Amino acid sequence: MNNARLLVLTALAATLLLSSDIASALQFSKPPQIAKNPNERVPLAAILSFEVEKPVKTEIQVDDGSRKWTLNFPMSSNAHVTLPIVGMKAGTTHRFEVTAIDAAGERVAHPEQLIYTTPALPGDGIEFPIIRVNRAEVNQMEPGVTLLTVRRMPLGRPDRQTKLQREFSEKFGMIIAVNTAGEVVWYYKFDARIAGIASLNNGNIFFHTLLNQSVEIDLLGNTIRQWGAALGSRPLPKGVIPVQAVTLHHTPDELPNGNFLALQAFPRQIDNYYTSEYDQAAPRKTQTVIGDEIIEFTPEGKVVWRWNAFDYLDPFKIGYETFSPYWWVRGFPGALGWTHGNGVYYDKRDDSVLVSFRKLDAVLKIDKKSKEIKWILARDVGWSPELRKKLLKPIGDNFQYFHHQHNPRVTPDGNLIVFNNNVFQAIPFTGEKVKSPEESLSNAIVYEVDAARMTAKVVFSTPKDPESGCYVWATGDAHMLPKTGNILVDFAMCYPGHKVETFNDFDRTKVHPMDLPWTPRIMEYRKDTSGQAVFDMQLVPRGDLMKWDVFGLIRIPSLYPSR
Repeated sequence: MNNARLLVLTALAATLLLSSDIASALQFSKPPQIAKNPNERVPLAAILSFEVEKPVKTEIQVDDGSRKWTLNFPMSSNAHVTLPIVGMKAGTTHRFEVTAIDAAGERVAHPEQLIYTTPALPGDGIEFPIIRVNRAEVNQMEPGVTLLTVRRMPLGRPDRQTKLQREFSEKFGMIIAVNTAGEVVWYYKFDARIAGIASLNNGNIFFHTLLNQSVEIDLLGNTIRQWGAALGSRPLPKGVIPVQAVTLHHTPDELPNGNFLALQAFPRQIDNYYTSEYDQAAPRKTQTVIGDEIIEFTPEGKVVWRWNAFDYLDPFKIGYETFSPYWWVRGFPGALGWTHGNGVYYDKRDDSVLVSFRKLDAVLKIDKKSKEIKWILARDVGWSPELRKKLLKPIGDNFQYFHHQHNPRVTPDGNLIVFNNNVFQAIPFTGEKVKSPEESLSNAIVYEVDAARMTAKVVFSTPKDPESGCYVWATGDAHMLPKTGNILVDFAMCYPGHKVETFNDFDRTKVHPMDLPWTPRIMEYRKDTSGQAVFDMQLVPRGDLMKWDVFGLIRIPSLYPSR
C-alpha cells in the first residue's frame, strides 16, 4: 500500500512539474504575420509582427528561391514586436521562418513558413531605369549594398526647357539599392530631385534635395527628421527644422559630434565684374555672384560654424562655366556661379574640412578651429602670391590633376580620393585651349598628400575608357572601399554611341551633353590590378528619349544598421 501511494504521489509531482514547464515555456501569444509596407515610397519593404509574453530577440531565415540568408534582430523593448523586412528582390516570392529567443536563451519557432511576394519593378523605363549588369565578379567585390541617388531629365538644356519638362526632372527623386550581383533589393521614391547621400551613424539614410532640404529616413522610407534653408525663396513645410542658410546643396556629411556639414550658396553683388569667360576685355558690370559657404549645423538647426569662400579666395579668379545657367533655374535668375562647391568632407584625424570647388578646379583643406587654409590641390595658375604658398607640389611621373572634379573624400588608408570629371582642362584668360570631349575622359584619382612637405602624388587612378564615352560633364563619385581596397566609381553620365562636341552651355551650334541621352555607369575596380573591373552596371535610358543621372553613391555593409 505504501509503495502504491508513493508511486501515485511521484506521478502527480511529475505531472505538476510538467504542467509548470509548459506554462513557463516561451510562446507566441499572437503568431507572426508579414504585411506590405504601408509607406508606398519603399515598395520592396514589408513589416513582420508578432506578440510574445516578454521581450525577445528575433531570428528570421529568408529564402527567395535562389539564395538564403538570416536576419537577426536585437532584444525588443516589449512583447509586441514589429520588424522591418528589407533586402528583398522585386517580383519574387520569399519564405520566412521566424524564431523568438528570450533573455535566458529559450527559443520558440513558429511552425509555419510565412510567404510574401514583392511587387515587380516599374517596367516602362520612365519611372524606373533599365538596369544592365555587364559584369559582377562577386567573389572579388567588396561585400555589401550600393545605394545610388538617381535622377531623370528630359533632353535639352535647362534654360530652354518648358515648365512640364522641368517638372519631369525636378519632381522626381529616387534612391536605388543593388546587391553585389546588381539586383535591386530596395528603392525609395521621393517627389523632388535628390543630390548627395550619406549613411548616418544610427543606420538611417541622409540626403539633400532640390528643395534645399536635408532629409533623414529609415529603412521603411519614413521621414525621421528634415532640415530646410530658412533664408531661401521656398517657404518651409510644417515640421521642417529651420537652418539659417540660403540653400542646402550637394553632398551632406555627418560629424562625430552628431552635427552636420553642408554647403550653402552665398550670393554677393560685385562691381566691375566679368561679362564673359572667353573674352577678358569684354565690358564689365555689377553682377550677382554665387560663392559657397560651408556651414555646420546642429540637429536642432543651429548654425555653429561657418567658412565663407568670399573671405578667403579671390572672386576674380574664375573658371569655365562661371556664366552657366546653373543657378538661374535654382532661384537666382541671372546669377553667376563662381566656386560651385560640390562636396564637403570632415577629416577627423586633424579636425579639418575638405571642400571641392568645381569651377576653380581645386580641393582645399581647411583647419576647422582657425579656419585657415592648410593646403590647396590645384594647378599653379591664377592664385594670389599668398595662396600660392598653400599649393601642394606635384611629384611623380604619373601625376595628373583633376578638372571640374566632384566629391573629395579621405580613404580608409588616409589618402585623398576625388572623382575627376576632367572637362575643360583649361583656365580662362590664360591662352590655354579648352580640351575636346574626346580628350576629356573621366576617372577616379587617389592622391597621397604629405602635409608636412606640402606634396601630392598619385598612388592610383582608374583607367580612361574611350569606348564607354564616359566624359562625365558633371556630378560623379568615387570611394575606396574599406575591406578590399577596391575603388567604386560612379560615372554619372556616359554617351556610348553618341558624340559630345562642346561643353559650352551657350554654344547652340554644337552638341552639348545636355542635348544627349545619358547612360550612367557604375564600376568597381581592384586597386591592386589597375584596369581590372570586377563590377560594371549601366542605367540605360529608354529609347534614348531621356537622361538618367546617378549623382552619387555609397557602399554600405548592409541595409540594416550595425548591431
